[in-house]
Amino acid sequence: MQCGSIYRRHIHSYYSPLLQRDILYCRYCLQLGRMDSLSDVYITQTYNVATSAEFNIPFKLSPQQHYGATALLEAVKSRQDQLLHAVTGAGKTEMMFPALQYARQQGLNVAVVSPRTDVVIELTLRLRAAFQQECIDVLYRGQPQRFNGHFVIATVHQLLRFKQHFQLVIVDEVDAFPLAMDRVLQHSITLASTHDRCHIYMTATPPKSLLRQFKASNIITLPARFHRQPLPIPQFQYFKLTPQRPQTNLVRLLCRQQAAGRITLVFVHSIKLLRQLEHTYQKVLVQSAFVSSDDALRMTKVQELRAGKYVSVFTTTILERGFTLAKLDVVVLNSHTFTQHVLIQMSGRVGRKTEAPTGNVWFYHQGISTQMLKAKHALKRMNRIAQQRGWIDG
Repeated sequence: MQCGSIYRRHIHSYYSPLLQRDILYCRYCLQLGRMDSLSDVYITQTYNVATSAEFNIPFKLSPQQHYGATALLEAVKSRQDQLLHAVTGAGKTEMMFPALQYARQQGLNVAVVSPRTDVVIELTLRLRAAFQQECIDVLYRGQPQRFNGHFVIATVHQLLRFKQHFQLVIVDEVDAFPLAMDRVLQHSITLASTHDRCHIYMTATPPKSLLRQFKASNIITLPARFHRQPLPIPQFQYFKLTPQRPQTNLVRLLCRQQAAGRITLVFVHSIKLLRQLEHTYQKVLVQSAFVSSDDALRMTKVQELRAGKYVSVFTTTILERGFTLAKLDVVVLNSHTFTQHVLIQMSGRVGRKTEAPTGNVWFYHQGISTQMLKAKHALKRMNRIAQQRGWIDG
């Protein structure tokens, strides 16, 4: 009843001597609260409330953003599912605003969701700043529901709490872990939606399996960033990583970055490697941090990074999406071990702010991989399309 799973492996059965009967419960959604064959299920009836949904944007939308916003608004009006394929830094969040406003003015229940908590937090900051009069529920990691669920920002897991409730669901970073590989989680979007709903999926790196689900007329491709500057193209640099000792080339680069007033994200492919680098570099590099998904202080460190406490941050792919900061550059260690889409997302952290629209991306590798070449080619292709459409300067 809660997660809609149809897989036998998710159901566990045991015998209760006290009740003298077998009891079944679902292991998939156990963290949301146990669902078993003993308990009654109570579902609050959905209702709709219209609001004015006034919003504020402190800048004028670019021609590309206006094009994307108009397409999303028409999709909501016609209840057509849509895929928004927009490069990192295209300003997707602002493109949602007219569609969200129309939906709320019509009394539709709306949800803006993402698989990643970091993305949810980023969306919350921007949507609350824009829709200041709206009662917005923000649901992730035990955050309580304060209002009536008419306007929700949440991780996709939280949709398991809703049944046939939303007329509009916008999924940001639809290809991110774990949504991309979890069928129950994918189905939760359908279960949480009414029959006459509109689903909008957004990502900079749509997999082929997702593209095949849409007609060409239902795919919006946006190749330019909102500030009209081209995407940064990665530079390839041979580098043999030895985690057990500080390496002069890397230390010198990070020191030059600090002297230039730049912040550097250093991506690594595993938590194990990150821990080794932390032991090696934490005393060599001042104002450095090490962030991964199993770090209890991850949220605090990210806030401190935004506040300017750190100038270099070693991280796993946990920060490959939903993180925006000015004067940021990226180093990818062992870049030959990553996939094309991950490399594109990591590169996309650079040059996202109007006040600092350019930057550097370095792929440190032990041999150029096909995925590295595909990532570089894809970024150049988007710049070329944006140039042809007149959506970037120069």
